[in-house]
Amino acid sequence: MDMESIIEVNHITKHYGVTEALSDVSFHVKRGEIFGLIGPDGAGKTTLFRIIATLVSAEKGTAYVCGFDTEKEYKAIRKRTGYMPGKFSLYQDLTVEENLNFFATLFGTSVAAHRELINDIYRQIEPFRKRRAGALSGGMKQKLALCCALVHSPEVLLLDEPTTGVDPVSRREFWTILERLSKQGITIVVSTPFMDEASMCHRIAFIHEGHIRGIGTPPEILERFKEILCPPKLERNPPAAENQLAISVKGLVKRFGTFTAVDGISFEVERGEVFGFLGANGAGKTTAMRILCGLSIPSGGEAKVLGFDVRTQSEKIKKNIGYMSQKFSLYEDLKVWENMRLFAGIYGVPSNEIASRIETMLHSIGLYEERDTLVRKLPPGWKQRLAFGVAVIHNPHLVFLDEPTGGVDPATRRQFWELIYQASARGITFFVTTHCMDEAEYCDRISMMVDGRIRAIGTPDELKNQFEAKDMDEVFRKLARGF
Repeated sequence: MDMESIIEVNHITKHYGVTEALSDVSFHVKRGEIFGLIGPDGAGKTTLFRIIATLVSAEKGTAYVCGFDTEKEYKAIRKRTGYMPGKFSLYQDLTVEENLNFFATLFGTSVAAHRELINDIYRQIEPFRKRRAGALSGGMKQKLALCCALVHSPEVLLLDEPTTGVDPVSRREFWTILERLSKQGITIVVSTPFMDEASMCHRIAFIHEGHIRGIGTPPEILERFKEILCPPKLERNPPAAENQLAISVKGLVKRFGTFTAVDGISFEVERGEVFGFLGANGAGKTTAMRILCGLSIPSGGEAKVLGFDVRTQSEKIKKNIGYMSQKFSLYEDLKVWENMRLFAGIYGVPSNEIASRIETMLHSIGLYEERDTLVRKLPPGWKQRLAFGVAVIHNPHLVFLDEPTGGVDPATRRQFWELIYQASARGITFFVTTHCMDEAEYCDRISMMVDGRIRAIGTPDELKNQFEAKDMDEVFRKLARGF
């Protein structure tokens, strides 16, 4: 093993059945380096992480971490690494404090012994230390997961898409922490679907279809593979005004005990609009969306969706909308087409139309060749496409999308928005939450929520002019954090 390298991967190959997940993969990571893994969904990134973390065995090749063989000396590696998988994997029913103490105990240490290392992150979640992990916002969950991965002061930190579901300001803070950890000598291997994050790595490897296609500095790799990693922006003609409201909200309030999650918000959405509903983690977006979907009763105010009252006509709302939740919620052990058939039936699609609708939708979302694949075997981006197809298969008048592209690579995100535009052209209204500010530019209008209140609303261009910002990322930062 190279004396400068703390991680060395040599000619790794891995199959799952007939699928080749990794093919002859080789690279090394220097001590203290931030090394990025980028590539489309299904490229093999997660499999590679699991091999390095000693959770999966390679069929061919070798891998060393801190000088130890991943096959023969996995116990020594596990003591020296922190691993944060892409899917939140802490104990949902334990509090923040209990999770931290549990993981510290596993490594024979205490939170107090390593408080200095995690303090910058922990102070952001400390106000919620008595809250169960399952009740945290997406961003807070990720910060807790990072604290648990660092609680034993590892030499190597393995982060598989650590900022999925995290708002832009929190992502920036997250990467400031990673840079500080790197300067302290901790080696970081990180995958990310965000190219602004990839640019913060010292080196990045582009992996595609199980092969490493290139390794180099971020500018080198982003330029070399720009057609995949930085696809051109979508163009869309503004919809014709229908002068009909899909959503009308007046003074909406939602309280949980003494905590006010939604604080008197008012807005309208016209039929045929793609309406962006933005805000930092914990701003109240998902709570408001759940009310509009008929899943939660407001504490005050009023709201109508497609003309139906959210208090008294929630069942009628549910029958006329589509909903794609932040957390993937389809049936993993059913095939792609079986999920579609099930939900088409639930949504009341006439039985004589179900087969043709499934055929059309499979072609539309690009999953026709995967129709007989079990959903649990699909890459994350393909699962999102399926979830979208299920949400619109009954031709609803209005679709709610709660962070639909979380953890999805740039090319797949662009394809996803092509699907939204195609459906919008058929008259479907979309209500979208997202933490990707390039996606905010695709919305017809945007509202910005801060601490349960709507602070601004308008088209992307109107908001950029109002806040003298060059892009929506700057608008978000000025509103969410005041800078």
